Amino acid sequence: MASAILTLHRVHLALPDGRILLDDCSTTLGPGLCALIGPNGSGKTLLAKILAGLAAPTRGSIQRACAIAYLDQHGGSGDSLAEVAGLAPALYALARLRDGSGDSADLELLDERWDLDTRWHAQLAAAGLDPALPAAALSGGQRMRLALIGAFCSTAGYLILDEPSNHLDANQRQWLLAQMQAWCAGGRGLLLISHDRALLAAADSTLAIAQRGLRRYGGGWDLVAASRTAELAQAETALAQARAAQRQGERARQEQSERAARKAGRGARERASGSQSKLLYDFKRERAEQSAGALHTRHAAERAANLADLRAAADSAHALQQRAAFPRTAPPLASGQTVLHLDQVRLPWGWQRPFSAQLCGPQRVHVRGPNGCGKSSLLHLIAGRLAPAGGQLRTPCGAALLDQRLDLLARSASALEQLCAGGLDAATARHWLHQAGIGAAAAMRPAATLSGGEALRVALLLVLLQRPQPRLLLLDEPSNHLDLDALDALEAMLRSWGGALLLVSHDARLAEAIAPDQVWQYDGAGWEVIAAPG
Repeated sequence: MASAILTLHRVHLALPDGRILLDDCSTTLGPGLCALIGPNGSGKTLLAKILAGLAAPTRGSIQRACAIAYLDQHGGSGDSLAEVAGLAPALYALARLRDGSGDSADLELLDERWDLDTRWHAQLAAAGLDPALPAAALSGGQRMRLALIGAFCSTAGYLILDEPSNHLDANQRQWLLAQMQAWCAGGRGLLLISHDRALLAAADSTLAIAQRGLRRYGGGWDLVAASRTAELAQAETALAQARAAQRQGERARQEQSERAARKAGRGARERASGSQSKLLYDFKRERAEQSAGALHTRHAAERAANLADLRAAADSAHALQQRAAFPRTAPPLASGQTVLHLDQVRLPWGWQRPFSAQLCGPQRVHVRGPNGCGKSSLLHLIAGRLAPAGGQLRTPCGAALLDQRLDLLARSASALEQLCAGGLDAATARHWLHQAGIGAAAAMRPAATLSGGEALRVALLLVLLQRPQPRLLLLDEPSNHLDLDALDALEAMLRSWGGALLLVSHDARLAEAIAPDQVWQYDGAGWEVIAAPG
């Protein structure tokens, strides 16, 4: 690395419950875009706060060569747009300096950002935001974009962004990527914590939290994914070889033991027949016993070595194979079976242009459009949670909705209780919770205490395992909060889903993975059906 901006020296990080996240970890971070990845609960956010100086490690130290700016995944807050962006103090200082009432404190706060107000208004115009708009009227995407504008206007030399693409639509994510690249082009550093694979692919390097340490990859997500696939293949090959060596060694030891037993048996027969003197027989017997003892000792050592090799190979493969999995139980729909029929349907608010569409069989649809255009409302309409203002809507095979707020999740009940209430026996419910990455303790806690990723996994299980099983699946941003391994599992489930599917997502890679038959695109006035790419 050209120069170190952040240096971790023998950092140890443990949670209050005793779980160790990092143990004696040392590394450096410098200029350029670095991604930080790891499973849900691996400590990414806590590590980010430690790097930013907002928390302290259990042991070890952090050296910082410049000011660090940190933006958490919730974005900014305040009553005005400037407050949400965190720029209000600096903008007020600039105004005071320009009218002659400023002082040295204002100069220090402004830190030579004399063009800050020009940049601020240019960014607002690019985002389509009126400076007089009250913060209470902001959408989640607008609030996050404002917080990001503030971060990119920072005077810090290093920027840490924790899940910055939360709530951003496709165009806003492209803007975010351009801003990150522009930031790093000035010789500064940026640490990106994200599950957005398109953003992760742009990283110059990647740090992965694994096995109580940080592993560095020399590129972005595509390199990491290829490396992990190769590592898993190597680990599985090594495990197969260790199993074969253990079986082959056991056969060789058995053959050696049988030969020794046959030789001892011949000696005993010769002694009994009188063809061999007692003195010679006793000498041979003593030597045979010594050989047998040595053989037994050698076999025990070989067996222990084989088992140690097998255990090490199995542990390595198991660590790489730990992936979440979701049910893939939907039987295929007949291609001509009508699943959804929309005829001149209008919303009670928002877009008013009538919309007509039809799905037959296991068709897949990507619903896309900017934030605020009514994608979630469209799914609520199809699920029967909203009544149309006009037109006809039919879902002959039933529909199940996984919405962004996870409304089907009862916050006071545990995941296990809710799955069992849906008709599963306890053993089956525990099996699927374990497969989805929900531990035994988490499965028994009230859903309100689960992390965002855990809650989404449980809600997805409730949708997929309900009876009768829905044939039309409505998913509204299902990748929110999921870590990269869970995203892989979600994609695998969706690829194998035998029913019909409507997906609302700004995750371009997830949308591509479902291989949509149709795209429902918002054009500014309403919805239109366009041909799927490819």
